[in-house]
Amino acid sequence: MCIANDQLDRRSRWLRALASLALVAGLLLWNFGRSAGHSTGAWFDATVGLLMGFSIATNLLLVRRSRCGNHTI
Repeated sequence: MCIANDQLDRRSRWLRALASLALVAGLLLWNFGRSAGHSTGAWFDATVGLLMGFSIATNLLLVRRSRCGNHTI
């Protein structure tokens, strides 16, 4: 990963862990939810999209913070 632990403050490391958990939860929900037949409702796609979107947005924010050296975001 391009973000080293020593470049991130405590809040950024916490956000990176939360983004990773959201990605894993979204992938597991998408994988096992579809095989179990729970993909009929729009809530399923909305939940997976929310988790994936949060993970992508947070990881992009952290990359920007580590490259710019700006820790005020």
